[in-house]
Amino acid sequence: MIERDRELLARLRRVNSNLGTVVVEIMAQQDGGELPPDPLRLLGRNFAELGDELLARAAERDAVVLEGEVLDPPAIH
Repeated sequence: MIERDRELLARLRRVNSNLGTVVVEIMAQQDGGELPPDPLRLLGRNFAELGDELLARAAERDAVVLEGEVLDPPAIH
């Protein structure tokens, strides 16, 4: 496993380990039963960034090298 993949998996582990705590903190900040937008936004951005990194790494792994030329993988629908 390359260093980049180890770092990505370590980041996933940290997210998994801390998610419960973050959710409890967000729930504690409810205002009249409504979740606060700023912590939700931050959590969403963090998940989106991590998701983008995972998808980018998957796309790199899917790339095909043919006679020195990198071909894009077929689109997934």
